[in-house]
Amino acid sequence: MAVDKHCKNLHRVPSPEHCMDHYGCIYENNHLITLLVNPVDGSITDANRAACEFYGYPIRIFRKLHITDLQADPYAGLEDFIVQGMPGDEHGANRVFMDRHLLAGGQVIDVEIHTGMMSMLGRSSIYMVVHDISERVRSEQRLRESEERYRDLVELCPEAIMVYSGGTILFANKQTEKMFGKKKQELIGQRIESFFSEQYIRSAKYNKLMTWGSIAKERFRFEQRFIRHDNRIFDVEISGVPIIYEEEKALQLVLRDITESKKEVERAVKLQDHRHAVVFPLEDKAELEKLYIPARTLSGDFFIFHKIDEERVVGMIGDVTGKGITAALNISALRVLFADCMEVTVDPLQVMKELNQKAILHLGEDYIAGCCFCLDFGTGLLKAAGAGINEFIHVPKDREGQCITVKGAPLGMFGDSEFEEKSISFQSGDRFCFYSDGMDLLFDSQELSGSYEYLTDRIAGASLQDDCTWLSLSIK
Repeated sequence: MAVDKHCKNLHRVPSPEHCMDHYGCIYENNHLITLLVNPVDGSITDANRAACEFYGYPIRIFRKLHITDLQADPYAGLEDFIVQGMPGDEHGANRVFMDRHLLAGGQVIDVEIHTGMMSMLGRSSIYMVVHDISERVRSEQRLRESEERYRDLVELCPEAIMVYSGGTILFANKQTEKMFGKKKQELIGQRIESFFSEQYIRSAKYNKLMTWGSIAKERFRFEQRFIRHDNRIFDVEISGVPIIYEEEKALQLVLRDITESKKEVERAVKLQDHRHAVVFPLEDKAELEKLYIPARTLSGDFFIFHKIDEERVVGMIGDVTGKGITAALNISALRVLFADCMEVTVDPLQVMKELNQKAILHLGEDYIAGCCFCLDFGTGLLKAAGAGINEFIHVPKDREGQCITVKGAPLGMFGDSEFEEKSISFQSGDRFCFYSDGMDLLFDSQELSGSYEYLTDRIAGASLQDDCTWLSLSIK
């Protein structure tokens, strides 16, 4: 069918010539790759233009080929083609099957073949429509390989990972067996609460998790305490992200056992609370009131008092970078460094310079915001230097508080930092207020010079953005 022909078959009983005109119109001009094959010997009796362009054979060559010449499998024969492609049952129902074909240039192509029977001028032929599915096959192969790599990665992960939807476990990796105490095959199709009890600690997020899967849109993280069927207690951090699993909306959950780390945090909290329970070293000289509220379990805020003699005390209030255990470790390191400085100098300005160099040397990229002060009750003089915490308040007896500024960058930030020191004379009845930047976010300077009771009432129920520490020293 080498030329285009206009279909003008208007006869009720078409002649062979008109029939061929109609055949040329609907077959030759069709964009689908189409072949006609003799069902007796497998010879290709015709191919349309689309087939010639796809396979790379001119029509005169195509009509000399056999269907087995197109099959990439060297062991395939006519019988294999007939078994797969011959329309079946008494009605000649069409068939669909997959195969691999060779192009004229030797390239192997994955194809999907649709076959049916047709009769032209009294001769029956297998009518083949061929679809190139090479890209689809490659995509499916990449998807299978990706899924295999994902499963390998998930199985090797040291954390328990599962896919969860509508309250049911759909997939679980090997590590879940250690946490759940069951083989992972026993977990599939079950609910998390079938293996754990959480009756002692109720979590609104956990209860909501039971229905999450089809509605979750964002990743999330929360902590939950589980009591296993053998009464073993687990503190678990659950991280989740919505995914599509087997064409259904679900959640991928990572369950991390944080039982031991929680115990470490609890020990650190007790140590931190113990350190913050200290009294002012010279109680006969000044009265200390302190407000200390961590934004999280462990605070990055700290304060230190060091008695020099019966007339002098050096103090420091500060905030280290980081949270949790990291912050607690940095505070412990800072206390050691501060104690070393006390062997060299008790002047706040020199303390800041010494601590700055030590922080750069020992704390790496972490830094400390602080304010160091020295109260000399013999001379009635306070000296203070700032490094990131750059102000404090002096409240003279029977007068309004004054905000004092002491400039200086946080410790450990710059090797050549300059620090400012201020000296303030004081007498009985005066008061000094030192505070971390968490308090500065909630109150203005006038409020920060207020009483402990006032600040406690104001801060109750407030949403804290940072740890809050406030010290008030009233001179006796």
